[in-house]
Order: sequence, then structure tokens, then C-alpha cells
Amino acid sequence: MAIFKCSNCGATKEGKCKPQKCPKCGQKGTMQKVS
Repeated sequence: MAIFKCSNCGATKEGKCKPQKCPKCGQKGTMQKVS
């Protein structure tokens, strides 16, 4: 499992695949892998 962080609002999400959009702010393509 990896942790992805939104470069727009700072929200984090754990998962196997990079999310298409941020679950908090809804911006597309802002999720970056942090671990």
C-alpha cells in the first residue's frame, strides 16, 4: 500500500493505485505518492 497526498489541499489517501482525483477537494491529477 502507498500513501498519496494532494498537492492542492494536502489531503492524504492510502491505496494500491494512484487516485484519479482528490477525495477531498475533487481536483484531478493532484495526487502524488509520498511513500
